[in-house]
Amino acid sequence: MKKLDIYISKNFIKSFLLSLIAFINIFILSQLFKIIRYITAGRMSVSESATYILYLLPKIFIEVTPLAILLGSLMCINRMASNLEIISLKTSGISFRRIVRYPIIISFLISLIVFQVMNRIHPTALAKSRALRAGRKISERVLPTTKNNAFLRTEDNLVYYIKQVDRIGNTGNLLEIIKLNKEFDKIDEIITAKTGEFDLNKNQWVLKDAVINNFVNKTQKSYKVYSNEALNKGPSDFITIQGDPDELTNAEITKSIRDIRITGGDIKEPLSILGKRYSFPFASFIVSFLGLALGSRYVRGASAISIALSVGLGYSYYIVQASFEALSVNGLLNPFISGWIPNVIFLCLGIYFMKEAEY
Repeated sequence: MKKLDIYISKNFIKSFLLSLIAFINIFILSQLFKIIRYITAGRMSVSESATYILYLLPKIFIEVTPLAILLGSLMCINRMASNLEIISLKTSGISFRRIVRYPIIISFLISLIVFQVMNRIHPTALAKSRALRAGRKISERVLPTTKNNAFLRTEDNLVYYIKQVDRIGNTGNLLEIIKLNKEFDKIDEIITAKTGEFDLNKNQWVLKDAVINNFVNKTQKSYKVYSNEALNKGPSDFITIQGDPDELTNAEITKSIRDIRITGGDIKEPLSILGKRYSFPFASFIVSFLGLALGSRYVRGASAISIALSVGLGYSYYIVQASFEALSVNGLLNPFISGWIPNVIFLCLGIYFMKEAEY
């Protein structure tokens, strides 16, 4: 079986790479007219256009890999079926699931590669391609040192407002901290201070010239120096990386979502992108079941039909995925659920066809 697994794996990888190169070339050709227009308009030089294409490759790789897996798996198994190798192996008592074990494992490994490219390489390449297309300098995202009019809401129903916060010096000017009741509809206390310094050792603010107005007891107290362990949100919590979620890594999107949530912003778009980041890469693994099963039986003259059917199923996945993504962006469905619904649907189809291929 070891030699057989190596033989099948080599054929599968070869078919996948041929399909991948073909789809990448098609996508690059579709971009050529746009690039030529940029060159003739003086927006790009010839060397810049070549660099622009390189920056597009991660995105193209991510988008076409499921189709390449689907077509490559079909071509690999269909070739074996046409040579009567599949029927011979079945006759010798080897199940179809055992025959396609290694192509499925390889597809899963390719999905992990797509996941890493989508998380680490694609965001940077996308930012650089957009900067090159817009004719501006490519700059790295750097956390600003200070921020004016910083606003933050905590889980303890505290609302911070700082006129100016300094991340490096861990200081703030003109602070106002509002404490609301559990229902978040009534103010219990307001703390104001001229300046404040965040104590990293104690993880709390040390306020100077502070005034506390308690609306429950209707009292007012003044302090030269005031600190409270509940005031534990430091300057770094107020200053975050801003940018397009598509240009952020998964960790950066997660942090951005947390920051947007506590400031009361709209998190539907970054959540949708993050959900897609954790679901779409595994489409390559899931569609491999379809391609392998569709190519399992050899019927003279039916190869073209199988290829057309596999490509049609591949594009159907994109349509279903885009439809559920739209639902998540509009807030009608949880982004992680909407991202995995197409995977579950096509996995069920793949398992069904795989069972049919056993006979």
